Amino acid sequence: MSGVVKALMVPGFPHLVFPAVCSGPWQSVVTAMRQAARQVEEAKPDVLVLYSAQWMSVLGHSFQYAASLSGLHVDENWHDLGALPFAFDVDRPLTAQAEALARQAGLATRLVDYEGFPIDTGTIVALRYFNPNHRLPVVLVSANIYASPEDCLKLGQAMAQAVEASGKRAVLINCSLLSHQFLNEAVTPDGDRFSSPQADVWNQRFLSLLQQGKTQEALALAPDYIEHAQPEMNLKGFYWMMGALQTPDRPAEMLAYAPFWGTGAVVLSY
Repeated sequence: MSGVVKALMVPGFPHLVFPAVCSGPWQSVVTAMRQAARQVEEAKPDVLVLYSAQWMSVLGHSFQYAASLSGLHVDENWHDLGALPFAFDVDRPLTAQAEALARQAGLATRLVDYEGFPIDTGTIVALRYFNPNHRLPVVLVSANIYASPEDCLKLGQAMAQAVEASGKRAVLINCSLLSHQFLNEAVTPDGDRFSSPQADVWNQRFLSLLQQGKTQEALALAPDYIEHAQPEMNLKGFYWMMGALQTPDRPAEMLAYAPFWGTGAVVLSY
């Protein structure tokens, strides 16, 4: 069967590729990422399609089009953890088709292909878990900071249409956080907590609907959730994922939910 065979929502903290620094609630996220990686392997995808909230674009939606990318990346916030090497190939035909379909849907899009283009931490972390041997080609889509929820739904729909037309099996990865307010103090894994009790309450309310398969209700709640919990990029990655999955009514599987430097980190599987 071709098409989108699995979708994940995961955090993109660099700590997750340095498991020695993860204990307490952070360790539960590492364990869940490994579990999600096994699910990806069992899904037998031909390609990984990744939307990272950390790759922010201003002039529309960007699609990475370089044939092959490799290098070293140092996270701008947690540079003390060390360098993050990366290497992966891009599925250029699928990328071009998705970009064309998104443009036909009325979205501002562009293909990006130049040497030294920066790859964000979230993308590298996700690929370290879900494509550790660089075996699978990848499609990378940016998070347009000005995109509306409707735009993101259209972007996801175009992506799913391109995958279906290609005859390939794809796993979608939405690399985003829930509540996105960081603690402004030194944090240890065992001493971590949510930046506010309200953020945790709203995160859990939103997640509960998804776990019950009440996706339409979750989308209806989204404006209030965004106002009270300030999820990363105003849930753009989630809207993209819902567009690609055609707003599924099946329950999501929550593999982990924990505070991470005050934010809401979740590993969610469809």
